[in-house]
Amino acid sequence: MKFSPNGEYLASGGEDGVVRIWRVISLDTSTALDSFISKVTEDISSSWKKRSSQPHIFLPKKVLQLEETPLHEFYGHSSDILDLAWFNSDILLSASMDKTVRLWRVGCNQCLSVFPHKDYVTCIQFNPVDENYFISGSIDGKVRVWGTYEGRVVDWADARDVITAISYQPDGKGFIVGSLTGTCRFYVASGKYFQLEAQIDIDGKKKTAGNKITGIQFSQDKHQRVMISSEDSKLRILDGINVVQKYRGLPKSGSQMSGSFTCSGRHIISVGEDCRVYAWNYREMENASLKQKKSERSCEYFFSEGVTVAVPWSAMTREQKISQSPCNSAHCRSEMQDHICVRELERFSFGNWFSIDATCRVSTTWPEEKLPIWDFPFREGEYDQHRQSAEDPCQCHHSSLSETWGLSIVTADCDGTIKTFHNLGLPVRL
Repeated sequence: MKFSPNGEYLASGGEDGVVRIWRVISLDTSTALDSFISKVTEDISSSWKKRSSQPHIFLPKKVLQLEETPLHEFYGHSSDILDLAWFNSDILLSASMDKTVRLWRVGCNQCLSVFPHKDYVTCIQFNPVDENYFISGSIDGKVRVWGTYEGRVVDWADARDVITAISYQPDGKGFIVGSLTGTCRFYVASGKYFQLEAQIDIDGKKKTAGNKITGIQFSQDKHQRVMISSEDSKLRILDGINVVQKYRGLPKSGSQMSGSFTCSGRHIISVGEDCRVYAWNYREMENASLKQKKSERSCEYFFSEGVTVAVPWSAMTREQKISQSPCNSAHCRSEMQDHICVRELERFSFGNWFSIDATCRVSTTWPEEKLPIWDFPFREGEYDQHRQSAEDPCQCHHSSLSETWGLSIVTADCDGTIKTFHNLGLPVRL
């Protein structure tokens, strides 16, 4: 799944070979979601029944919701769709196991162009500053630069390995190619031509299929910083070709699949093979030294059965972002510098949930299970200490909300279910 750059559309693709475009609606919580708000409020309040203080429930003015029926269903691929890529907010590429890349436009039901390959196409991306070019990676080991309007390959290179991830720099002057055995190749591009500049192995040890690169994404704030997700349960932040930060999944979390920066650029969202959606705080590494790697195990997560991909909504407005002053708790400043203050352990509540069946129709239903919540690996006794700090109005008081408050995340499951989660409410003890 990929959101369009302006956040107005969500594109999805899967095993049925159909590309679907979903319209994103921004709903006013004060009028349009009365039943939803009532459910969230009741659930949060019930968790505080045994506490002396009453919960302060904060809700954003607007929340994301997807229309239940796709705006478009694009047919043409004859096998699984493996990747999607937007240019602006109306042009879309899709890559498939049918050995083709197809070009689509919102508002037009016909495929505009077909770009044939010699094998499965695993990853694609438009040049972010020039829609006339895009790159593709294939299991045949070739990275290709295509002329979109020319409809042909204008340059190519042999990576001699199965290509699993690819990403242009934000300025379009270079790109990174990730492979099955954990190698990242850095190319410098000039127009339609490019050349290899550097190559690194993310693990630094022997190459194995267990080091597979599962995703590459550049920071929009610091263009020299890039996030590499891999099958060894780690996310790595690179500054140039140097690893400056590692985010480690929980034990048995499995592969971290295609991490994404939130729209603020201060948090990272990814999915583990353990069916958990993970979140890390990215702000701590802004001053990371290139000479000393920092490693983070502290994370938040919630469970979603069968989840295979999770993407944060890319169009949260400035009004929806809540500024946050640093926590003044002495405990937070000293013993818990590698953890997140309890005020950031908010509840993720369900928005809408619908599935795509064999007839390509969608339906909406509420889950029977209890609403998912943030989980967090506290050491013994730490929760009570943080709860006391949170109740102190001079320290972690409720008026200072987390920057992730109001964040919307859309997940897709292996059975074709799409779910939306909203980060609302207050901390809930597990």
